[in-house]
Amino acid sequence: MVLPERTRGYLAIISAAVLFGIWPTLSKLVLNSVSPLAIAFLIQVIPGAALLPFVRRVRIQRSDWKLVALSGVVGAVVGPLIYFYGLERTTAANSVLLSNSESLFTMLLAYAFLRERATRREYVALAGIAVGAFLVTTQLRFGDVRFLEFLVGNIMLVTAAACWGSSNTMSAVLLRRIPIVTLLEVQLLIGAAVFAGIVVFTGTSLAVPLDVLPALILLSLSAVGIFSVLFFYAFRTIGAMRTGAVLPSSALWGILVALYVFPTETLSPVQVLGGVLMVGSLIAFYILRGPAEAKSAGETLKPAASDGPDSP
Repeated sequence: MVLPERTRGYLAIISAAVLFGIWPTLSKLVLNSVSPLAIAFLIQVIPGAALLPFVRRVRIQRSDWKLVALSGVVGAVVGPLIYFYGLERTTAANSVLLSNSESLFTMLLAYAFLRERATRREYVALAGIAVGAFLVTTQLRFGDVRFLEFLVGNIMLVTAAACWGSSNTMSAVLLRRIPIVTLLEVQLLIGAAVFAGIVVFTGTSLAVPLDVLPALILLSLSAVGIFSVLFFYAFRTIGAMRTGAVLPSSALWGILVALYVFPTETLSPVQVLGGVLMVGSLIAFYILRGPAEAKSAGETLKPAASDGPDSP
């Protein structure tokens, strides 16, 4: 049985949210041994090299290159650079909480510039996801989220999220005409090229300790490469707003992954409540979903020159 395209879109963003949930933890782990600039460079190079064999032919209209370049610089250079330097200046608890702000920027920009809308019932379900993510992340223990003490780092994380939200909006437009892997590969290559120049100019060491290398590779391939492919596929099938609405569930999936890796950890009652609220809201969000914005506008997010009937 072949699942409907929109169902596959929701499954894609839920899977992407799992990977997004482990992003802050892996980043903090690698950051203990590798410089922020080196990490920002390597997480472009590694997935870029891994995806290169899947790029069949780069077919990008001349009029799109400016937007492609801008989305690449903002999303693959400025965003990661600010994020990793900001991560150095704040706590893990803050980084998990503030990572969800990318969803907020993605949704606001989709509403303002892509003219995407949701139904009233979807907005109610969206509020449930947001509240659940807040409960899971904070556990209502606000003493652990020391915003004022780490204000500079927190502002940098939010700024990075704004960069990624802006890049997401530009990518949603480009995905109407460019295959997913092609667009992602070009953006990663732009990021790698810019960072290569910065690394050479600053003389930054790219040495990675062997005990940290597996975490860096996992971060690059899963939380950057695979995540981005799934994220872009969701853009194409359910729209940027709905994709951004589901992404905050990463807080729940991140904690579940942490419980699997560290079985001695336990969930607090507040986290259980938040998790139940998020799962219930996700189900309601899917059941109550309205018509796709692209279809209602008489458009399609599939590229005009597709790599195949089911190809991204």
